[in-house]
Amino acid sequence: MSPTQTGEFDLQQTLQQADGWRLMLAVHRPTGRTVHLLIFSQELSQLPQFRAALKTDRDTLLQLRHACIQRFLGFAESDGELLCWMEPPEAPSLATVMASGTQLSTDEIIDIGWQLSSALQQLHNLGLAHGALSADTVLLSEGLHPTITSLGMHRWLAAATAAKASLVQPGTGPAIISVSAFASQDQVLTDLRDVALLLKRLLELSRDDQTRKIPAAAGTASARPRLARLLERLIGTDQSTPLTARELQGRMGELLLEGGEMPINDQRDEAAGRRNSIVLNLFDDAALPTPATPQHTSAGSAGRLPKLPIFIAVAVLLLLTLVAALLR
Repeated sequence: MSPTQTGEFDLQQTLQQADGWRLMLAVHRPTGRTVHLLIFSQELSQLPQFRAALKTDRDTLLQLRHACIQRFLGFAESDGELLCWMEPPEAPSLATVMASGTQLSTDEIIDIGWQLSSALQQLHNLGLAHGALSADTVLLSEGLHPTITSLGMHRWLAAATAAKASLVQPGTGPAIISVSAFASQDQVLTDLRDVALLLKRLLELSRDDQTRKIPAAAGTASARPRLARLLERLIGTDQSTPLTARELQGRMGELLLEGGEMPINDQRDEAAGRRNSIVLNLFDDAALPTPATPQHTSAGSAGRLPKLPIFIAVAVLLLLTLVAALLR
């Protein structure tokens, strides 16, 4: 195989390289499509634990669709090397954006956090976790659209590291292959903590102005300190009541609403066990007045309406006279 080719791919440029793997910009010859191609070394590719971890995630990753997650396009093996390829995102890393001196407003940071929380919610619902979210694995476009990359890498390389460690321990045989298909609670919390660390760093570099179109409601703290407190809670060691990605997204949404939380009418119908929100009560039929039907009378008809009974009476008299004449 040519050094500029592997399997069905023409290799164009090395984007990243580390022990056991390299990320290439390549062209998929059957489709002519430019992709990001991950090539794992033969040493890694032949480890049973590594292969099992990758195989466990493969189908889920191919079906995964989210605007903030780099899309996987395929998996293959060529000359003993495992391959996977993804869409090439057109955005710099968050590390590059921060190094350039770009400053974001608080609202923009909250919006980025909302998008990342949405992506994590889908990952965690599918039993996946990233495990290594950082300013290098999160990209940010000019339109402030984040993209999570390197999904699966942390898990696969951890499986390879564990497999190698078991091989060098004296008096032990090959490690038993045990790969869980679901992310643990600790892995989920790690993802949320990593996102919080990224947002905190952006907040430290941000502008003070928030360019709000609507002022915060009376008695409601501004978004910046509220966001800072939320991030500190995620970063802190006290996780007695940990947040989920869905809850984090909800908190970010509340901050974006700019007017505080919408109150909930938590009254329950004891017979039906139904909970009514304030939105439903706004459309309660009993609360809506029924407008009276207006009476429309034109100026011309106002003088004619009283004459109608007279015409009817005259017609009846004429009819009775005619009947009487016929009966004679």
